[in-house]
Parts: sequence; structure tokens; C-alpha cells
Amino acid sequence: GFDVVFCRNVLIYFDTESRQQVVERFYRSLHTGGYIFLGHSESVGRITELFKMRRAGEHIVYYKP
Repeated sequence: GFDVVFCRNVLIYFDTESRQQVVERFYRSLHTGGYIFLGHSESVGRITELFKMRRAGEHIVYYKP
């Protein structure tokens, strides 16, 4: 698995069902404690509750608990 996935400004081009499938695949690919970094206009919070949110300065990142 991975410790970090960068997927900046990609999910905005998918429909809701496809976004959910991609995010769930990222979740399965990450180690426990791994992070996913998204673009400013993207959020996994509206797609799935698998990830937990954490603030990093002015940014929001998501991690696999």
C-alpha cells in the first residue's frame, strides 16, 4: 500500500458514483495512517465517511484511521 496519495483537481471531473469508487479505491490502497491530498475545491467528506479530516495550517488533509 501507499503512505500518501496526491489527487489534486482530478475528482471534480468525475460524476458522483465514479468519485465514490475512486475514493474507495484510494482508501483500500493506503496504509493505516496514510494521507490523501486533494485540490482546494475537492472533499471526500461529501463522498464517504471512510477518511478522517485533519487541518494542516490553512489546508485540510484526509487520512485513513
